Amino acid sequence: RDLKTCGSSFGMCAYTNVLLLVVVALTSAQAAIFYTVEDEFIGSLATKIIRNVLTDEYVQIVTDFGGKVEALRLSSRSTGTLRDVLLTDNGNETAITENKFWKGMLLIPWANRIAYGKYTFYNDTNQLPLNDLPRQNSLHGFLDGKKLTVFYTDITDYYATLTLLYDFDGSDQGYPYTMRLLVSYTLSGAGLTLSFDITNNMAQAPLPLTVGWHPYFACSTYQARVEFDPSTPWNLVELNANMDPTGMTHLDSTFSGSSEIGGNATDPTFYDVEYKSVMPSRDAMLVSKLYDAATNQAVVLWQDSSFRLTHIFTGAMKFFGEDGIALEPMSGMADAFNNHDHLTILSAGETWSGAFGVYVE
Repeated sequence: RDLKTCGSSFGMCAYTNVLLLVVVALTSAQAAIFYTVEDEFIGSLATKIIRNVLTDEYVQIVTDFGGKVEALRLSSRSTGTLRDVLLTDNGNETAITENKFWKGMLLIPWANRIAYGKYTFYNDTNQLPLNDLPRQNSLHGFLDGKKLTVFYTDITDYYATLTLLYDFDGSDQGYPYTMRLLVSYTLSGAGLTLSFDITNNMAQAPLPLTVGWHPYFACSTYQARVEFDPSTPWNLVELNANMDPTGMTHLDSTFSGSSEIGGNATDPTFYDVEYKSVMPSRDAMLVSKLYDAATNQAVVLWQDSSFRLTHIFTGAMKFFGEDGIALEPMSGMADAFNNHDHLTILSAGETWSGAFGVYVE
């Protein structure tokens, strides 16, 4: 403060400033105590861990492998009990890089499948690499194996956010478009939130886009009940033998939360199906729940109005011997590059934004 404004009360002015500095220091210390963003390696892969050091909640993000969410621990809102929310690769670098089951992966610039890896966009036909050879599909985009860089870190008393950046430069086979991805991971009392800002960096041309996430939620699969948001009817998307949409849909209430997945502990009833909300409001949020009878907890997946589709897969036990259910939020239908159902078309310079998140009741 200017000494002239303190006048004869300079001693009081200095004392006030000291108190102010102490308060600021205590506030900064408190922020540091609640949340940290830490560096950790899984073998040679760089990761970031956002942690609440008071509650021991954390999320681990593999920045060197597509921004994959490797692990997530959250506390129950009702009991405070900690829960390891996701099936993980157990900190195994080989399992992460082999990426056999897409655990925790971000799916960009398309989610789910592109039939035969081929699509035509404004008269330009493109051929994507096939990574689902038995079904002749291209799966889940191009982020696997990509290194994302830290764009921004924000640590406060109430949350911590890590924002990662990746620039698609047009060199990926079959996707000759340039765009910038910013993905933010926020850990707070509200759980984990992932938010996206994706910008078309082309000088004039548009680009096609869908976005998704591939988490497996740890649970007793056969005893679990899944409740898709009850505020909207849901259409089951009819799929052909190659798991590509046929264009036909019909109302279906299988996942109303009223019954268990079924089967038994070693052979749960198998589902690998896609659903689309028919909610008329584009502004409403979808809130779906997975009730785990083994722990009497519910894991909640919320999706903003940019994510109107959800894929459910109960085959984790069958295919890799782990107990969990994949609930995948998607901004567009499988094969949206061809069927255009909820396909996002970004004009030059335009930005698409969307978010989803997870918490434990």
